Amino acid sequence: MVKIEIDPVTRIEGHLSVTVNVENGKVTEAYTHSTMFRGVEIFLVGRDPRDAPHFTQRVCGVCFEVHRLTSLRAIEDAAGLTIPDGARKLRNIYQGIFHLWNHAVHLYALAGPDYSDAVAKTGLKRLDPLAGKGYLEAVVNQRKLLQAFAVIGGKAPHPLTPVPGGFSNAPSVEKIMQMKTMILEVSSWLGATENVPAIIDNVVNGKFDPELGSGLHDIVGLLLAAKEAGADTWGLGPGRFYAHGFYDLPDGGLFFPRGTFDGGKINPLDEKNVVEHVTRSWYSDESGGMYVGDAPPPEPKYGKSGAYSWAKAPRYEGKSMEVGPLARMIMKESDPFDLRKALTGGSTKSSTLGRLIARAQEALLIRDALVTWLDELVPGEKVYTNYEIPDSGFGVGLWEATRGSIGHWVNVKNKKIDRYQIITPTAWNLGPRDNKGQPSPMEQALVGVPVPDIKNPINVLRTIRSFDPCLACTVHIQTPHGKKYTISTSPAEVVR
Repeated sequence: MVKIEIDPVTRIEGHLSVTVNVENGKVTEAYTHSTMFRGVEIFLVGRDPRDAPHFTQRVCGVCFEVHRLTSLRAIEDAAGLTIPDGARKLRNIYQGIFHLWNHAVHLYALAGPDYSDAVAKTGLKRLDPLAGKGYLEAVVNQRKLLQAFAVIGGKAPHPLTPVPGGFSNAPSVEKIMQMKTMILEVSSWLGATENVPAIIDNVVNGKFDPELGSGLHDIVGLLLAAKEAGADTWGLGPGRFYAHGFYDLPDGGLFFPRGTFDGGKINPLDEKNVVEHVTRSWYSDESGGMYVGDAPPPEPKYGKSGAYSWAKAPRYEGKSMEVGPLARMIMKESDPFDLRKALTGGSTKSSTLGRLIARAQEALLIRDALVTWLDELVPGEKVYTNYEIPDSGFGVGLWEATRGSIGHWVNVKNKKIDRYQIITPTAWNLGPRDNKGQPSPMEQALVGVPVPDIKNPINVLRTIRSFDPCLACTVHIQTPHGKKYTISTSPAEVVR
């Protein structure tokens, strides 16, 4: 047996270390280590509920907008507040723009290089990091998306315009046209959704037609390269999926529905069944093991026997659940052009390739919806209603980040936050083993991944990045004193 420790895992958000055991050219066991301390919930206690969106959006410099929205939903729920329809539209557009940006970052800057010519000799020179023409075009278009986001959000990161009660930045003709112009420019570069079959033919035959969409040529090339590498046969998760859903519709429904998938059918989701386990986490045993809405703020216990991560282990009905674009597409019962069915053997199958395809499919669905949502804005419509702090209350914000399901739970007592909890997508996907020894979806997905060259475990990294980890969200905080902690090759031991 060979033990490989990848520390740090690069081209992800935040600090992650992964240990895998390899026998006969395949991973037989895996452990994921979140190596920064988590603590935002602790210093929210005793504060004004209106402070929560400001603090929680600083959990991460990438997922800031969704933490703000989810926190707003939680404190508004605790107050029994319904925002105006104009604010609903603006929040959808606000997140849609940023969601599209985030998918572009993942497909080009994080996961894309794994299938580029520079890294893997695939012939996809446009995906070469820092030098590829497609990579550089993506940077330009990502900038346009952030500029469009700033029109409505004011700035990025950490905008202030979504507020308790709605939005503080009302749409005007000028703002709407500014956003539409930039979104349509990005959309033209990406290419129309209906062009996908023709683009697949182009990529298979070595052709490139920018008139059909430069971005889609790159993305299709990436997906076919992943298929060629065998990514449809490894990176298999538990086959169970969980999604809070997001993007509010006028009728009260969700553009991406809420639900769970048990491997056979879609079921309703009841957040009362969500429990965070801390058996293998550096927190006291009292910090978890109960419904998350009743759990106290986490109590750090570094060096705890058997623990190997600052992340907790969320479970639904006692089971690990994969979250992310694939989960959302399954709940939506959507597989555009039957790509997942054709390339992975099933639209609900979990694999490294399946996650990549679902992300690309979702990006197109959101792009198409975003264009429509911008047309629905009405200059001067009401976007704010007064928010009053309740004397007491309990609120839940269930939403989706780019990477998967995000939840905020808040208890208000005497007009102050009495208890606050956050569960992030990466905690669902990358947390440690739970009280029953059940691995997280990523720890399970890494088992069986081929490692033909132990000096270059690229398939391990491809699988890790297919989950699009965001460790800053998962652990929230790091020491300001410059101390470094190194995890030994034995996951149950920690060297200080």
